[in-house]
Amino acid sequence: MDATDPFDPECAVTETAEDEIAANSAITAHWQTLMNQGRQHLDRRRLELSLQASPAHCIYRKYRVLGDLGWVNRLCGRYAKPLKILQEAIALTDKIPGPPTRPRVFIAGEVGTVYRQMDRLDEPRKAYADQYAMAKQIEDGDDAARKNEAEVLIQMAMQQLEESSQLATKIKKSQSDFRGHRPTTTFREAVASECMAYGRLSLCYATLASMDRELESRNEMFDKAAELSGKAVQSAVHMSSMWSSILPMCQFFRGHIYLVLGLKQLALEQFNPWRLLGPDSGVTTAAMALCREPSREHRKYLREVIAAGADLDISDPEGYTALDHAVFSGDAETEEIVLEGFRRQLRLSERDLAELQTEARLRKGYREILQEKLRPVLYERHKDDDCLKNVRRAYAKTLASDPEMSRLFDHLKFIRYTDVKRFGRLPRSSDGLAQSFGPELRGDNDGDDNNPDALVFFSYRWINQDADRNTPDDANHTQYRRMIDAAELFLQRNPSVKAEKLCIWMDFACVDQDDPGPGLSALPIIVIQCDAVVSLVDDTYYERVWCCVEAMMIYKLTYPSVYGQRWYEHVHASAATDPDQSDGGVGEWILQRGRRVPLSLRDKKLTYERDRPKVMFLQRQSRLLQMVAIGG
Repeated sequence: MDATDPFDPECAVTETAEDEIAANSAITAHWQTLMNQGRQHLDRRRLELSLQASPAHCIYRKYRVLGDLGWVNRLCGRYAKPLKILQEAIALTDKIPGPPTRPRVFIAGEVGTVYRQMDRLDEPRKAYADQYAMAKQIEDGDDAARKNEAEVLIQMAMQQLEESSQLATKIKKSQSDFRGHRPTTTFREAVASECMAYGRLSLCYATLASMDRELESRNEMFDKAAELSGKAVQSAVHMSSMWSSILPMCQFFRGHIYLVLGLKQLALEQFNPWRLLGPDSGVTTAAMALCREPSREHRKYLREVIAAGADLDISDPEGYTALDHAVFSGDAETEEIVLEGFRRQLRLSERDLAELQTEARLRKGYREILQEKLRPVLYERHKDDDCLKNVRRAYAKTLASDPEMSRLFDHLKFIRYTDVKRFGRLPRSSDGLAQSFGPELRGDNDGDDNNPDALVFFSYRWINQDADRNTPDDANHTQYRRMIDAAELFLQRNPSVKAEKLCIWMDFACVDQDDPGPGLSALPIIVIQCDAVVSLVDDTYYERVWCCVEAMMIYKLTYPSVYGQRWYEHVHASAATDPDQSDGGVGEWILQRGRRVPLSLRDKKLTYERDRPKVMFLQRQSRLLQMVAIGG
């Protein structure tokens, strides 16, 4: 870092040796790279990845990093946390000598926005006023446009939003010459500000029109409101791929004006754009955008769009519904509004509603565990040979410290290969062979009985066709014998693994068969923690959804090879595709590397069709994990 940087409150002007200058320059360059990565994730609406790109590097340009962290957390709908972060950033920037800086102006505006969305309406006025004064002082039109979203009072909003749209339009024009390159962040932010200013102004005009008694004046204001909302949608369409909340919010403004004018069908075209694009288009709707950032104002709008007939059971590009966004934001009132919408629209029973809530909380759990608890550990894979052991420890600690997570997801369990071999058949969970990994797992003690040389996940098809299905195996114990054969082949391929230290995860033994919910819900999280996956492949293995989702989770993590996991297929020798084969004693079966074949779940078979939304969601989670594997 440049020792004379006026933006760093912790720096001091000192005499620096040449080698120290070189080192500091490298640090600054590395910091800038990381900040750029965070901005790129934010531009693509990968909010969780953006959050992960910054925390460890606050030491270098702390106030700027804190400003971005506060911004991203606010976009995720977490208001208490970003308020604390932003206040800390302001305290740091107050120590900077000289005139206000652009980051200081930006942070002040974020504080006002957080206050407003927390419904603390007296406080945003001062924050916005401070931001506006500083922006004027440094003639920073970008942040003035950003600030002027202020909706605290309608009589202030009209003037501010008019100026905001003008400044944003001016900035947009100055940044519009890309010369073959992608639009700049400044351009995209200007377009976002312009869209929101037009949309908010349309609300103001519609409100004034409703209050005006003069018919001619009222019609003029409604015409102006319709014009502005149309301009908002038109501008937002060009940037919808970068800012997924802007277009649906502008569609809300447009739909609201249509409702005020009594044009309900036109309003529904704005609230339900998927009807024009198709049910699998993966669009973000106004209801989703309002649930994503809950506030008293947004709850009012949410009730409006639901009452008008907005569809609630549609998924966005990431697989989340409006209810998912409401649950993840932690706003109970918003969640209840969505559930009431389901009651009225679909006439669902309380049991069905409870199931919807449970599924939404499961998706929240996946999101938090995979992205917030396990990802930071997986990021350290290049530095730590015990990465998977640390992942197991992190998962165990998460369940031990969070009763709600422990209720939703089962602990990581295992059975010893030697115990399975002695048992003579596939053990059931009630047979008591399964043990649980605890948070005390040390990972550095070869004598630790709770620390296996390898943990292998067995994926197989339930082939028992009997009506009672009290075991997944047939009368000849086909799957059991294949599992033993595959384990022996695995030991041959991995001579460093001792048979007595080889452990196995299999659903029939490790998932409570009398209460399978938490175990099945934990399935993708369990796969991630295993050293290898062995698929017992037969003619119909890849026709079953659960078999495919198990293979897919490890497939995404093993190509390119990361973390140390390996995926094998146990196949008949006549069906082998791997030239590097080991024979299994008599040579009937071989263990080969998992094939790099595209896997799709849409046309696969399920015993219970109601599980399909869950496995489709798991498929999307595996794509996110692949992003971490390649780019982390």
